[in-house]
Amino acid sequence: MAGPVPVAAREWAATLARVVLAAIWAWAGASKIGDPAAAVRAVRAYRLLPEWLAQGVGYGLPFLELTLAVLLLAGLATRVAAVASAALLAVFLAGMVSAAARGLQIECGCFGGGGDLAAGQSTSYPWEIGRDAALLLVSLALARWPRSRLALDDRVRASAASTVDAHRVGPRRTAEARRRMVELADRRRREGERRVRIAGAAAVVLLLLVGGVGVAMQAGRDSAPAGPTPQAVTAENGVTIGRADARVVVDLYEDPQCPACRQFEQEIGPSLAEWIQSGSTKVNYHVVSFLDRASSTHYSSRAANAFYCAADAGVFVRYHDLLYAAQPAEGTPGLPDDQLVQFGRQAGATSDSFAQCVTSGRYSGFVGEITERSSRAGVVATPTVLVNGAPIQTPTLEAVRAAVNEAS
Repeated sequence: MAGPVPVAAREWAATLARVVLAAIWAWAGASKIGDPAAAVRAVRAYRLLPEWLAQGVGYGLPFLELTLAVLLLAGLATRVAAVASAALLAVFLAGMVSAAARGLQIECGCFGGGGDLAAGQSTSYPWEIGRDAALLLVSLALARWPRSRLALDDRVRASAASTVDAHRVGPRRTAEARRRMVELADRRRREGERRVRIAGAAAVVLLLLVGGVGVAMQAGRDSAPAGPTPQAVTAENGVTIGRADARVVVDLYEDPQCPACRQFEQEIGPSLAEWIQSGSTKVNYHVVSFLDRASSTHYSSRAANAFYCAADAGVFVRYHDLLYAAQPAEGTPGLPDDQLVQFGRQAGATSDSFAQCVTSGRYSGFVGEITERSSRAGVVATPTVLVNGAPIQTPTLEAVRAAVNEAS
């Protein structure tokens, strides 16, 4: 039968657990903190929380994660940090199990951008649930055995030795002296543990305070003015192509970085053009930037801005076709601004104002506004297609044609 784990081995194992969890939470917080709107969309994608709470969680979570990372790496209030880590992981697990059970197509936002997957992409729930379950067990083990090496908690405990009266206890060979030494050591131990508990209480206050400050800061960043609006374009309808009195209205939500959107345009774009030309249908193009995380240069936002610049120049349809035909692969920097300008010239936007609009990001604020509006409206992936307000669950050519014919 195996004996108890040596104390030194257990403390080094706890140290490793601290470092691993600290790295995980640092990565998670750093990946979200730069884009508060995307963090909120990642929370909103689970469709579990009311809007006000989804915003609070999206804004505050990165700050909590970074604070946990610091506490765990420093080994300060380790038990409290481990319990908080376990609580967050349990919440993440519950959200993922719920999303999987409801058939939602989302990417876990626990340790990255998160949010809705583009149409055609598949989830990785088994891996994500298994990963978070393993990290939950590590957090629970650390909460049960928080003593570790290279931890500030040890310094907090050691500080008690300087305040507990170390009066002379007499020659150590006597029984009374030994009793006094044991009593003194016990008093020092209890005082050290009391100070660790005080540090833990302070850590709870710190986590709450940091979370509140984070919510306020991120809300302020996310509520910045949207900036100018493209001509003849609205945040509600996007870019409208077709007769104003058309009987059928198709709302199309697209992301310039979305491969499924390119496939949709290749398969259904010609039919949309025919229906528009016949006068029976108009299309509202909502160009959003859900997939900025799929590019190192925020290509979705830059290209969406260029789309709206093209709408200003009156060449939206031609520019739209050219840009999707040249769509860069996910995970790449995307097309540079000068190439976006060149495609505009091919589409007929030859003025300097178009080039300046693209390179200055004139409508970047509007892109953020229409993306946020779409997310709040329940758009969960791109492409999303609505015909006279009714969503098409699987936007194939047959499904869209049937819906358009029925609405005509």
